[in-house]
Amino acid sequence: MGLGSENQNLPGFVVLTSGGSFPDAGKSVWGSGFLPSVYQGVQCRSEGDPVLFLRDPEGMDRDLRKASIDAINAVNREEYKEFNDPETLSRISQYELAYRMQISVPDVMDINDEPAYIHEMYGTQPGKACLANNVLLARKTGRERSPFCPAIRLGWIPMAPILKLP
Repeated sequence: MGLGSENQNLPGFVVLTSGGSFPDAGKSVWGSGFLPSVYQGVQCRSEGDPVLFLRDPEGMDRDLRKASIDAINAVNREEYKEFNDPETLSRISQYELAYRMQISVPDVMDINDEPAYIHEMYGTQPGKACLANNVLLARKTGRERSPFCPAIRLGWIPMAPILKLP
């Protein structure tokens, strides 16, 4: 398996954080480095909407959202023809992925429908930002064929069992 995701509706690199802070190096920790920005990590949250701006603005339906993204991408394609900058192609890809993520992410990032024994086994706390929720979300994301999904606990981790595995 190479870079990217087998699931065209999810990014190839999903980052799940808990702990209430960011690493000292900031969000660049899950940046793409020397690779095209299409490979940078997409941070999902285990509390609230998984991705900021996941919902369409009030008064905008899916057709209008798609038309606006198509218009933006048309301008971006013209810019690419003029300047030949590969980051412009990444931007087009990211707009299209964000549109598809609005449909797929809410289901993938919802742990409320998991069976009770799974919640007990993982020690989850639905609705809260915690490592156990993120580990379960990482498993779900892997099932959806998005291959790289670290569950990061920022800050101090107490020396206690995090997962209650059988």
